[in-house]
Amino acid sequence: MAVKKTRKTKLGNVSLAAIGNRQTMPVLDEIDNPLHNPAHDGEHWNPKKVTGIKNLKESALVTLEQRGSIDQAQVKAGERFRTIWESLGGAGAGSFDYSRELVDGGGPRSALSDRQIQAGIDLADCRRVLGIGYDVMVKVAGEGRAVTELTQSKNLQRAYIEMLKQGLTALAVHFGYENAGKLRMRA
Repeated sequence: MAVKKTRKTKLGNVSLAAIGNRQTMPVLDEIDNPLHNPAHDGEHWNPKKVTGIKNLKESALVTLEQRGSIDQAQVKAGERFRTIWESLGGAGAGSFDYSRELVDGGGPRSALSDRQIQAGIDLADCRRVLGIGYDVMVKVAGEGRAVTELTQSKNLQRAYIEMLKQGLTALAVHFGYENAGKLRMRA
């Protein structure tokens, strides 16, 4: 019985098997440095951008960014919406866990953390700002679905993409990343 060799696509020292699945399309790209400290801005050891691996098939927002359909303010607004959505566990607050044992002196247990409560308030603000486009934003930016998963009709796909871009612009203005032609705030 012959053993079939599989082809491994390499990206520098990182193999695709270490990153994700077959759908993964990794590229080296300039990304924001998560360890950047604004107090030491301008130092050579503290760059704002670093080279990192970015998955082009992560979400529809990344695809739209790569195509040049959305600008940086819209990308930041989409990332912030996704962070808020994920802070609530994706679909909202979870239920109370009755299986946990009580600890003496621990006081009453809270079903929600302060971060989840703030995320709920922020998500309600986003719903107010987005209006009818909230559902599309949740499915694409929050859940990471592709627009092609929402419908098979090309006309509806174009309409959803346009609704998504308008919603990202509204969120960018709401979060302060874009101010209708005025100075932009950095994330």
